[in-house]
Amino acid sequence: MENPVLTSLIYVFVSCIMLFISKLLFNKFYPYKIEEQIKADNCVPVIAFSGYMLGITAVLTGSFIGPTAQNFKYDLLMYVLYSVLGIVLMNISGIIADKVVLYKFDSAKEMIEDKNIGTAAVHFGIYLASGLIIAACVTGEYGGLISSLIYYVSGMLFLFIFFKIYDLITPYSIHEELEKDNYAVGIALGGNIIAIGLILMKATLGDVPDWQRGAALYLVDLLSIVFLLPSIRFILCNIIIKNINKLIKENNTGAGLIEFITVVSFALLIFFMVDFTVLV
Repeated sequence: MENPVLTSLIYVFVSCIMLFISKLLFNKFYPYKIEEQIKADNCVPVIAFSGYMLGITAVLTGSFIGPTAQNFKYDLLMYVLYSVLGIVLMNISGIIADKVVLYKFDSAKEMIEDKNIGTAAVHFGIYLASGLIIAACVTGEYGGLISSLIYYVSGMLFLFIFFKIYDLITPYSIHEELEKDNYAVGIALGGNIIAIGLILMKATLGDVPDWQRGAALYLVDLLSIVFLLPSIRFILCNIIIKNINKLIKENNTGAGLIEFITVVSFALLIFFMVDFTVLV
C-alpha cells in the first residue's frame, strides 16, 4: 500500500516539471521570451502567458482526477502522458488562435510593440478556454486517447464557430477594433470565450454511456451556445447597462469588464445548475 503523503509529493513534483516544460514550449513556439518581456516591464504579453499557465493548470488537474487503476505507477504514467498531450494541445491552440481567430494582424507585434491589452485579453481567454476543454477531454471515463483528441477538435471547432457568431452579432468589427487598440473589445471577447469554454467543458464532462449519446449531447451544447449568446447580450444591453455595445466600441474598459464578468457568471451558473444529459 502506497504512502499517501509520499505519492502526493511525487505528483506535486511531477506537476512542477510539467509547468516548467510548459513554459519552455511557450518560449519556443512564440516570437518572444516571457522573461525578457517581464524585464522590459511589458505586462501585456504576461496577460496572455497567465491565461496559458492557468489553462495548463486546468489540464494538469483534469489529468490528475481522471480514471484511476488503483496502481500508483500506472496512474502516474497515465498522468504524465495525458499531461504532455494536454500541454502540446495547449500550444496548438495558441497557434490556431493566431491563424484562425486573430488572423488579420500580427498578435505578437500587437502585444510587444503596441502593448495592445485587448489582443492579450483575447489570448488569455482562448488559452484558459482551451485548458478547460482539454481538462474535460482527459478526465473522461471512456474512449481513451482517441476520444480525447476528438473532443478537443470538436471543442475548438465550436469555439471558432462562436467567434464568428459573436463577430456577426456585435455592431462593430472585432479585428478592426482590436487593431485600433480597443482594449474593451478584447476584454469582452476574452470573457465570452472563457464562458463558452466552461459550457463546452460541462458538455464534455457529461456522464453519457456511448458515442451516440455523446454526439447528441454535443449538438445540444452547440444549440445552447447559439441561444445563450444573443440572450446574454440582450440582458446586457437592456437590463444591466444601456448601450453597452456603444460604450465598448468607444473603448470603455469598464463596459468591457462588465461584459466579461457577466458572461462568465452566466456560464458558471449553467455549469453547476444545468444538466444537458437529460435532453439526450
